[in-house]
Amino acid sequence: MSPTTPLTKSTLLLTRLASLKLWIASALILVPFAWMFFASSAPISVFEVEAACRQAPPDMRFFTTAEGVTEFLDGCGSDGRDAYRNMQLADIFYPAIVGIFLASSLSLAIRRLSSRPGRALWLVALPLAGAAFDYLENALAWLALTSYPDPIATSHVLGVASAVKTSTSWAAVLVLVAAVVAIVVQAIRSRLPGATAEAPVASELADELGAIGSAR
Repeated sequence: MSPTTPLTKSTLLLTRLASLKLWIASALILVPFAWMFFASSAPISVFEVEAACRQAPPDMRFFTTAEGVTEFLDGCGSDGRDAYRNMQLADIFYPAIVGIFLASSLSLAIRRLSSRPGRALWLVALPLAGAAFDYLENALAWLALTSYPDPIATSHVLGVASAVKTSTSWAAVLVLVAAVVAIVVQAIRSRLPGATAEAPVASELADELGAIGSAR
């Protein structure tokens, strides 16, 4: 019996995310939560912050300088800062919800392409990394709020956390789209004459995904 290492434990965790029950549960939570967070006029919504502050919050931008954070809080006024604080309360849950949903989606898709995905499975960590940087961004936003009107040095890092969060999250979405397209192509080819000769397509894509994962 091979010894259990932190690497094998992490791989096992990523494998367990390929659960249809987990995917359905996270989707059922994500859809209404995302609507309330982005599209509704609920007190915790981004819409309320943009209406009160007349600009997008730093969390919704790719990058914000420390000066930009201060200017945003200045322009919000008391009501806008209260709305931003309410949004941050909701954002305690959103990164975990979307991170689990994307990770489960990726894990299911990669396992569908290959029963032995190897290093490609580590691409499932992309949305989890995005969620981690989202929480870092939120923590820095809370520090900026609590120290206002005095500027705080950690605001210099907030924009970096936002950029890394956005980059890793979009990378996860692009990998997921590529995997879904490959699954569709595999399903179409399996129904064509001579499909058995073309079966290696999915495993080849899994190998390519594995190469991407090993390069990270």
